[in-house]
Formats: sequence, structure tokens, C-alpha cells
Amino acid sequence: RLAFKRSKVTELWRRRMISNFDYIIYVNRVAGRTYNDLSQYPVFPWIISDYTSSILNLNNPRIFRDLSKPIGALNRTRLDNLLERYQNLDGFPENEKFLYGSHYSSPGAILHYLIRQEPFTTLFIQLQSGRFDCPDRLFFSMVSCWNSCLTSSSDVKELIPEYFTLPEMFLNTNKFPLGELQDNRGTVDDVKLPPWANGSAHNFVRILREALESEYVSQNIQHWIDLIFGYKQRGKEAFDANNLFTYLSYDGAVDLDKITDEVTKKATEAHILNFGQCPVQLLTPSDGAHPSRYSRSECWVPICHNVWELKGLRYFTPSKQFKTKLGDDGGILKVWSSFDHVSVLFSDFSLATYHWSPQENGSMPFTFKTDKMSLLGCGSIFTSKCINSKIIDAATTEKHKVDFPCASMYDWSFGCTADNDYSVSTVDSRPLSAYEGGTLFSRRIVSCGGYFDNTVKVYHSESLKLECSSKGCHRGQITCFDIGNDGKVFITGGVDCTVQVWVIDNPSLAHGLVDSFVKTLFGKRFGESILQVVHILWGHVTPISCVSFNSSLDLAVSGSVGGKICVHSVRKGKCIRTIDAVK
Repeated sequence: RLAFKRSKVTELWRRRMISNFDYIIYVNRVAGRTYNDLSQYPVFPWIISDYTSSILNLNNPRIFRDLSKPIGALNRTRLDNLLERYQNLDGFPENEKFLYGSHYSSPGAILHYLIRQEPFTTLFIQLQSGRFDCPDRLFFSMVSCWNSCLTSSSDVKELIPEYFTLPEMFLNTNKFPLGELQDNRGTVDDVKLPPWANGSAHNFVRILREALESEYVSQNIQHWIDLIFGYKQRGKEAFDANNLFTYLSYDGAVDLDKITDEVTKKATEAHILNFGQCPVQLLTPSDGAHPSRYSRSECWVPICHNVWELKGLRYFTPSKQFKTKLGDDGGILKVWSSFDHVSVLFSDFSLATYHWSPQENGSMPFTFKTDKMSLLGCGSIFTSKCINSKIIDAATTEKHKVDFPCASMYDWSFGCTADNDYSVSTVDSRPLSAYEGGTLFSRRIVSCGGYFDNTVKVYHSESLKLECSSKGCHRGQITCFDIGNDGKVFITGGVDCTVQVWVIDNPSLAHGLVDSFVKTLFGKRFGESILQVVHILWGHVTPISCVSFNSSLDLAVSGSVGGKICVHSVRKGKCIRTIDAVK
């Protein structure tokens, strides 16, 4: 609770510098919710209330759920019946009375939603004593699921993050035999989506995500946070908001160590684990309501948010740049921006640094000044074929054939590491470079993909001198490259169907990540070079065509020519998931 109050994340959300989705995830984490515990799974709100229309207008407030009320209070008729039952609970102590006997987040509800995807399928079968539940009680239709949450006295479940991120949860890709519905209503297979999804689970998730980030939700989501995480979670405020659950679902409501009877103790533990738990209360009545989000007019906007006002900036051309012998004007290969300057790499391998200073008046927000311009010291190393200013699109299929020419460099061929001023901004993550003993050195330029010897080369950004050249474990040409957002780890893909993880000038980090296979390959030579290969990632059977790496998420995603996608953990070097090409 104290960490939440001291955190600046709420202010970032209020100023619209982070999304609604990211903020709700953050609130869940601070309140103790985690993907690793089904009884403490992250909880998200129902957003849309219209699952029958063919077209959804996100500018119409009537299609949204009332976020100021708990899900159990949206239907007045049901709420009146629950209030009547509450008044008749004469045998219960006052602090044990409740409106809702079920909960908005429980292991059963989580498995109900994720029944089509492992490992949740197996967990669901275990929960149901070794079989699937009755088909009519399974998650088979969005309309019926919403109607159940709106009308049933025992169903008040909210949503989970996967509704906004995982289209596969609605698809029976594993072809599980989920049974037949009664009254000849068909077989339970993929989830029946609302008409406005046009039969596409991906489109359904996209629209839900857009709805979550809509202006209506931005202006009202704080009311829902008050109900789930805030001052309306318990006590008199919860009763006034019709938000009372069984007392065992609240954090700290019972001390299990003080229960002496073993039967009672086990029954209490089973109730807490299986019937749902409320998150840790982050805001108490003394703290008041969660602050609302600022209007768009009050929020920070980028200085270049309107491109139509920056016509002069779009036409800015350096007054001096190197040219190739063929008369090339030096098309731009790569741009790196820093706090006070921009580094530009041209197609003739000249590197220029432009410092900027704010300009209050005039059509351009900055005035540019050329600091220096140098030629990257690798002309003799590159293949003789000159680079055309028209860069070949890195997404074209022809470029990634096994026999494609090895003479061209592309925009992906260059990356820039972190410098001493670099900082990683994360809410609740530990960047890979945060290992004990890891340090950040001066910025370096990493290049690969166009050398005759199929190597990765590192140049100092100031002197532009070659500091290191390494082939790693690739057998053949390197076809793609991406550097992590912490600036110390990068990955490469090659025609040998492998993806390799590299560490730049950080022995502590390299020794912390390296696996035994790579260590055996290099033997005593491991750790002697600025560049170190720490993992070889397997899973592809065709040449790698693209890679993407995020060090904060510890994820490396790679795609191959045949359309296969592999997701790996960089820390462990293990495959997390494989996605085959959509036919």
C-alpha cells in the first residue's frame, strides 16, 4: 500500500503517458495479483455491454458497462433479490454477512475462460475430477457468458487480461472434445463471438482493447478501481456500493494460526483458495477515491505531435555528407536519437552527429547543428557491391531465400548500445543488464549481415574504430539483428536456422546467462572477447527472416521464411511457445 502511494505510476497514467491496460496491470501487481497463482490472478473489468449489435460505435457511451457499480449490481432486479437475502441472514454475525456468495475472480472462473489453452485445460480437468464439465456450463458463447454475469445470482465474475491480449483463448486450436449442447444447439468448439467481431477472434480482442483505451473508460475506470482495489472494497463504503462478498475473501480477515480445530482450519483454507480472494486494499477510506485521469487538453503531448506543422523539419537535409563513387547522395540507413543529439548513419557508412537546441519561434521546434561527421572505418571489409540509396524492404520474401546475395547492408544491420546516460524505465521488471557487477560503458555501434566472413563487428561511436569482430556460432550469413532496450544484449538470426544471444562487454552478465552447450563450444576461450555468445536458440527449420528482442520482458521473438514464429526466454535460453504459419 505504501509503495502504491509513493509510486509515480498513477501520475503517469493520469497524464496519459501510459495506457489503461498497463495501469490496470500495474495496480494488480502492486495489490499482490500474479499469473503464477490462480487464486490471485489479475482481474480486469467487463467493458462492453453490447454483444448483439453488428456494429460497435466506441464513441457511444451506451455500449459500455457502468464502471461505477460492481458486476453484481448492474441488474436491478437481481440486486433487489440479493439485498432481500442479505436482510434475511439472521444467523450470521454482522461482519460475516454478504451480498454475493461467489466472487469476481476465482480459480474456477480463470479456468472457465482459459479452458481451450494448456496448461489450463489440464487444470480444468483436474478441478472437475478427471473430465470436462457439462457442455452447457462451459465457456462457449460471449452472449451467454455476459447474460449469465448480468442475471445469475451465483455468477459475478469479471474478466482477465487475456481478453485484451490473447485471441487464441477463444479458439479450440487443440480440438478438445468439449461436448454437445442440449436442445441440438451444436457442438462446443470455438467461442461464439458477437456479430461486431465479424467472426474473428483477433478482431474481437482488438476491439476490446480499443474499448479499454477509449475516452469513456479513461474517464470512468477509477470508479472500478475504487471497488476492486480502493476504499469501496470493504466496510461501510462497500455496503453502500453493494460490493460485499464473503468475509473469508478479504485479505487478513482470518488468522489461520489461531484456528485450533483441524477440520475447521482445512475448510477455511479450501474456501480461501477455491472461492476467490479480494486483492490487497490499496486505498482506504482515509485516502479517499482514486484520482481521475486528466483530460487530453491538460496532458503532456510530444513536441512533434502534429506533423503538418513541421513541414520545414521534414525537408531538413544535411549540408554535408559523404558520397559513394557511383554518385549516391547517401541514403539514410539508421537514425539513433539521444537526449540532445541525433546520430545518423548514411548508406556510404558515414556517421554524422547533429545536436539540437530548442527554438521557441519559427516553424521548426529545433535548430540543428552538425557536430562532426566521420566515415565508418570498414570500407575494405564490406563486399565490393555498393549500396543503393533505395534500401530493400526488409520484409520482402525474396531477400530471405537461402541463396540471396551476401553483398547488401540493410537498416536492421546496425544497432547502437547504451551509453553512460542510458536508463531503463520499467514499472516492475528487472532488465538483463541489472546483474550485479554489470556496468554501462560508452556507446558502441554494432553491425552485421553484410560481411564476406559473416561476422558481427563492434565500432566505438566516438573514434569509429573497430573494437571487435566475432562470428559467434553462426554457420552462414546473418540475416537479421535486434538489440535490447537495455543496450547490452542483442540477438541475431541466420540462414543456419538458429537465433543467437550476444552480450557486449559485460563478463558478469555473460557468465550469468551462458548455457553449458555454448560454454563447451568455446571452452577456455569463453570470456576473452568483448562479444560473447551466451545462448543458441533452436526451433526453426528454415532460415531466420526477422527477430525482435525486449530485455525488460525477457522475450526474444523470431520468425523464419516458412512463417513459423518462436518465442524464447533469453535468461534461460528455452523455447516458450511456437506459432505455426496461418494457412
